[in-house]
Amino acid sequence: MATIANPYWFSPAQSELSSSRLSLDFGLRAADLFFRELVVPQLGRIWFVRQLSWALGAIALREEFRRSGSTAPKATAVAHGIEALACKLEFHSSEQESRRILGRRAFGRDTESEIWSFQRLRQRVFYVQNTHRQATTRAIRTETGLGFCQGTRFDLLELEPVGKALADGFLKQRIAPNLGGCLRTWLVGWLRGDRDVPSGGPTLWRALSPTQPSLEEQALVQSRLLETSSDACRKRQRLAKALGRAAAMPAIEETVIPRLRAAGHGQQADEVVAARAFGGMLDRTREVTAEIARVVESARGGVRLCDIAGDTDVRHALTRLRAAAENFVAKAITANVKEKTSRAFAKEVGVEEDSELVQFLVPRVEGLLAMADRKVCRGPLFRRIDGVDSAEGIEEGAASIEPDSTGRTFRLANLHSIIRDTVPRGSL
Repeated sequence: MATIANPYWFSPAQSELSSSRLSLDFGLRAADLFFRELVVPQLGRIWFVRQLSWALGAIALREEFRRSGSTAPKATAVAHGIEALACKLEFHSSEQESRRILGRRAFGRDTESEIWSFQRLRQRVFYVQNTHRQATTRAIRTETGLGFCQGTRFDLLELEPVGKALADGFLKQRIAPNLGGCLRTWLVGWLRGDRDVPSGGPTLWRALSPTQPSLEEQALVQSRLLETSSDACRKRQRLAKALGRAAAMPAIEETVIPRLRAAGHGQQADEVVAARAFGGMLDRTREVTAEIARVVESARGGVRLCDIAGDTDVRHALTRLRAAAENFVAKAITANVKEKTSRAFAKEVGVEEDSELVQFLVPRVEGLLAMADRKVCRGPLFRRIDGVDSAEGIEEGAASIEPDSTGRTFRLANLHSIIRDTVPRGSL
C-alpha cells in the first residue's frame, strides 16, 4: 500500500514553562525600570555601602591574581564568595541579626559549621541564587550607575580610579596580626584555600560585615552618590534633602513631595507623583489578578469570561483599576512623562466591557492563568495570590530584603537607606 506523505508540518505547542518562578509584571518590566530610574537615577538596587565594597573588592582581587601570574577565578565567583563569607560571619557573630544577611537557610543547614571555604561558599547551594552582586552590577558601571567601573558584563569590568579607591579602602582594613594584618592578604589566602575561617576572630568579622563599613568607604560612596556635578547627582541631592536622615523613611506623599515643591523642584515632584501613580496602577492590576485567581481556583475546566466578569469582587477590582489607570495618565501628562508601554497599557485598561478587560489581562500573567475557548483556567504556575504580590521576593535573595522590595517607593527607600549608611556610626 502506498504511503501518502503529509505535506503539513507543525511545531509542537509549548508544554511547560522554562521558569518555575512566577512573574507578575504584566509586560511592564521595562516601564517599571524606567520609572525607578526616573525617580532615583543610577542607584540600581543598592541600599548599603558594603554591597559596593564587596563587588569592587572582588574585581580588585581578580586583578591581583592576574598580576601575580596565578590563574584568576572569575570576579563573579570571588564576589559571591566574599559576600557569602561576610553574611555567614554576620549570621554567626552579630548579637543583632541584620536584615542585610542573605543565605540564612543555607547557613542554618550547616549544623556542624563546616562550610567555610571559598570553593564551597561560592556555590549557590551553600548561599543563595539571587545575590547582592547581581543587585549591584548596574550601579557600579559608568554607563548606568555611579561610575566605579567601565564595561558591560561583571566579569569584564575594569575599575575606574574611584573604584580602585573604594576597593582599596575595603581591602586595606587592618585585622589581627595572626591573620596577616590586612584583609587583602587574608582574602587572597582564603581564595587560594590557605586560610581557615572559623579561627578568624572578631576583626575579620568586622572587616567584612555588611553593617560596619569603614569611614573611608562611607566617604567615597557619599562622594559618588551626592557630590558629583551630573544632572543625575543633582536629582539625588534634592531627594536626599527631602528624605532627610532620620531613622524612619518619611511618607512620600505627605512629606517628600511637599518638601520638593517647597524647595522649588516642582517638575521633580511631578515625576515622583507620576511614578507612584504607575505603581498604583500595577497594584490595582495585581488585585484584579488575585480576584480572577480566586474565581478560577475551585473550578475544573476553566471559567467562562462572562462569569468572571460578572463576579461582584472582580467587577469592583476592575473599576478600581480603570480609575488608577486614568489617574496615572493624568499624572504622566502633568509630569510630561511619555513612556510608551505604560501609556498603552493604561489605554487598554480603559475599555468599557469587563469581559474584554479580563481577556486583555489574562495573557499578561502567563503561567498563572491561561485562556482557552473564551474560558480562563489555571496555568502551570497557578497559585493563590493576594493583591500585593510582587514579581520580587519569591526566592530568598537580595530583592526580597531590600527596603524597596515591593517596588513601590521607586528606589526612594533604597536611597534613604544608603544615605544613612554613609553617615559615620554614632553621628546620628
